[in-house]
Amino acid sequence: MATLNPTPIEDPTCGVELQPLSRYLWPRWWPAWIAAGIIRAVSALPLAAVRPLAAVLGRLAFGLALRDRKTTLINLRLAYPTLSPSEVRRRAIGHFESLAYSLWETGLVWYGAAERLRKISRLEGVEHLHAAAAAGKGVLLLGAHFTTNEIAAAILPQAGLPCDVMYKRSRNALIEQLALHGRLGKGGRMVPSDKFVEMLKTLKRGGIALYAPDQRFDGDGYVVVPLFGVPALSNPGTTFIARATRCAVLPFFPERLDDGSGYVVRIGAPLENFPSGDGARDVARYHGLIEAATEQAPAQYLWSYKRFRPAKGQPDPYRRGALRGVS
Repeated sequence: MATLNPTPIEDPTCGVELQPLSRYLWPRWWPAWIAAGIIRAVSALPLAAVRPLAAVLGRLAFGLALRDRKTTLINLRLAYPTLSPSEVRRRAIGHFESLAYSLWETGLVWYGAAERLRKISRLEGVEHLHAAAAAGKGVLLLGAHFTTNEIAAAILPQAGLPCDVMYKRSRNALIEQLALHGRLGKGGRMVPSDKFVEMLKTLKRGGIALYAPDQRFDGDGYVVVPLFGVPALSNPGTTFIARATRCAVLPFFPERLDDGSGYVVRIGAPLENFPSGDGARDVARYHGLIEAATEQAPAQYLWSYKRFRPAKGQPDPYRRGALRGVS
């Protein structure tokens, strides 16, 4: 069987300076430290105890986080216009419970033993990675923003398949440092989005990269393509990456299992005839994959993000009073 060319991890932070956390002891950083302490404490809980705790914390957050609650309700109303108000509210509460669950998942990745993660997760479709290697190609794992992303990004290195993971740098320097320290030594490489070219080098070398371009994009070359039936400013970057590196593009979606037993991350077969030569068509295909994955776990997509904010001058569904009955 052909072998993949894993990303070298001599530089696991891709040039981002890993600073001693002792530099962040001033009072301005205390809120982030408190959040990190909560995440670490919660991560010590067994999996069986997390669901009831997440239900309590999620419902509490739904009642208190008014801005995020409104965004979630608006997104669900837009994406599922035929649902009753009570069902939209039920799904929104489920999303907040999923967000609360993700605190434990973050702590498990940052602070937990690798063996804990291996015991409760499985990776499906690894054969597609090896097939891509046999063809001499790099592999772009095409993901999206689900509340389980911290787990998803950690599973590949845990399975002995290190990869580049693209991320957007935090405006809070301590949060970024905590994340880098927490992920260090897990076998992959964190690539900030401002070092996009490093990911291209990895793919040209025959390595693996994880990329999730599903958030709002209004930069050069953006396209407007429906997502859940709603016009969405979108990033056609996957088309450029696939053309520039001749990599295989494989769907990559995580799911927290409803029975509470753990997680599965599914790697799909390489997309055929991709790129098509039409960026908007490629994005539409990608959005279809997201919609199908969301149907498997509706609460786990990132509904609390203002995904459908339009271009300047267009009606904004998030402005006050834009949708009646949402609060």
